[in-house]
Amino acid sequence: MEAIHKEVMLHGLEHHQMIIDGIIRELDLEAYAFDIRLILIEAVTNAYYHGNLSDCSKPITIRYLLMDQLLKLQIEDSGAGDGKVVFPEAVGCDELLEEGGRGLYLIRCFSDSAEMIHHTMYISKSICSL
Repeated sequence: MEAIHKEVMLHGLEHHQMIIDGIIRELDLEAYAFDIRLILIEAVTNAYYHGNLSDCSKPITIRYLLMDQLLKLQIEDSGAGDGKVVFPEAVGCDELLEEGGRGLYLIRCFSDSAEMIHHTMYISKSICSL
């Protein structure tokens, strides 16, 4: 399989789900659509609200690389990126039903690794050949 490496830039959340669905189709990863969609929606939403402070004029960049059986994602916001972001290993029962606060936990659960360095989230997910 030939490696695919691209990037997409968006502003705000108006078309983010359409862009994410396009990435999944382009990579021919419909079998992993639920996981990838959830990871990217949570990461882009986090970048918009927390990194870009809901400013539609600031870009969010999604970079993706599919090589062999590994999908690598980078979601970069335009924030200062000086805060420490923790991907929790668990959330309490009371937090599961709240409106926000679960995104980083879900990213951690549905990916193999996730970390935030400055203002870029780095995520990797193993993809098995079907």
